Amino acid sequence: MTRGVSCAPAGVRSCDRYSAEVASSLFLIPVSDLTADPGSRRAIVVEAPIEWGFELAAVGPQLHAELLLENAAGVLVVRGPAKTTVDFTCHRCLTEWTEPLRVDVVEALGFEDDEDGYALDGDTADLEPVLRDALLLGVSLRPSCRDDCRGLCVACGADLNTDSCPGHDEVSASPFAELRDLLEP
Repeated sequence: MTRGVSCAPAGVRSCDRYSAEVASSLFLIPVSDLTADPGSRRAIVVEAPIEWGFELAAVGPQLHAELLLENAAGVLVVRGPAKTTVDFTCHRCLTEWTEPLRVDVVEALGFEDDEDGYALDGDTADLEPVLRDALLLGVSLRPSCRDDCRGLCVACGADLNTDSCPGHDEVSASPFAELRDLLEP
């Protein structure tokens, strides 16, 4: 399958094949057939390269979403699974790993402007903010490689999960260094 938007063979309703040449973005979906006919629906597949994320989580590089678009009660409902991968970095020990990410998208795009939600741009649905928000809400802001991650030694930077840190003979220049004697028996 080529990158872009194409119809899913879901017997819901046949639809045309949209390519990147037709749409200026892989996320822009023409929906004039849906907006004109209440109750109509169409299945689509969105495949696009993405680079979204946070400091410790990079979402992408490829998005695959099988979505159903439906005209329901004055809004265009978008629903279906979206899948990609996330490259995480542990916030404690800086270990890197990759995990699959799957979220179920259920969102409504209003036919009229709505300052609290997503709106159609004429007869075009821009699914990028819908999919981006749904995926990023499924990503941890402070990922940990495991629940009992011990992190890094603050003095030498050794990974306390794999290396034993023998301790450090350096006397701290902290004004609170003398309080350490009160904690040790």
